[in-house]
Amino acid sequence: MNLRAVLSFLALSLSLVPFSFPVHAEAGGPDYWQVRDVEKNDVLNMRNKPDFKAEKTGEIPFDASCVRNMGCKGGLTLNEFTTLSEIEKQQILKQRPRWCRVRYKEVSGWVAGRYLKEGNCSESSRHDVKAQGVDPYNHSYSVEKEKVTLRNGHSRVRISGTTAVIITEVIDKPVYADLDGDNASETVLILMQHTGGTGSFYYLAVAGEGRNTVESYFLGDRIQIVSLKIVENLIEVEYLGRALDQSMASRPALKISKKFKLDAKKIVLSSR
Repeated sequence: MNLRAVLSFLALSLSLVPFSFPVHAEAGGPDYWQVRDVEKNDVLNMRNKPDFKAEKTGEIPFDASCVRNMGCKGGLTLNEFTTLSEIEKQQILKQRPRWCRVRYKEVSGWVAGRYLKEGNCSESSRHDVKAQGVDPYNHSYSVEKEKVTLRNGHSRVRISGTTAVIITEVIDKPVYADLDGDNASETVLILMQHTGGTGSFYYLAVAGEGRNTVESYFLGDRIQIVSLKIVENLIEVEYLGRALDQSMASRPALKISKKFKLDAKKIVLSSR
C-alpha cells in the first residue's frame, strides 16, 4: 500500500468520528535550523523515531547550521504558549516533547526540538549542490501520477480534505548515467515520502535535462536502501525488506536486489 492509499483511508476514517488527532509532522517553521545548547565538541544525535531510546541514524556537530527542517511534532500549541503559566508549559512539554525531523549532509532523522533554533543557509554552504546538468534537488517528479516539485531536496504538500502533509525528500546521493543512449546523462535517485508518522514510502526516480517527467517506481514501505548504482545502462537497487508474512513493525532484514531500465516515460523492471 502506498502513501496516498493510506491517506485516502485516513480521510475516510476521520470523517466517521467527531474528533481528530495529529498524524503528521507539522509543515511550519524555517527552511533551516541551527543547533543550540549542545556542549562544545559534543553532538546532537539523529534517531529513526522521535524517541531518545530509538536507533541513531547520525550525528550533527554542536555548532552546525544548514540543518534542513522537514517538519516537527509535539510541543506547545500557540494557544498554550500564550495562555499557560511556565509551570503548566513545562508539564505539557514533559508529556508532549517537541521533536523535529531534519536532514544534515545526506542523513535524515529525528532530533529533540529544544536543541534547535531558526537558522539560515547560503547557497555556497548547502550540502545538496547541483551536479551534471539537471539539479535533482530542485526538480519536478511524478509520484503516483502526482507532480511533486522539490526545493532544496524537499517538498511539503497539504492533502485536500485531510490534516495530513505529505513530505517528499531525496535519500542519499543521486547517480548519473546515459540510460537511453541519447548522449545525455540522466539523474537517478531515491525519493522517500512520509507524513511524519510510522510509514516511509520509497520510490525510484529519474530526471534529465529537457526530458519529459518520468513516472517514479514504488519500491516499498519502511525499507532500508543498501545501494543504488548503474551497470550497463541498467539501474540496480539493493535494499532490505520483509517477507510477505512478516509484520511491518519488524526490522527489515530480507535482502532484495532489482534491476530497472528506462522505457520512454516509465521506469520498468528489467529481465536481464
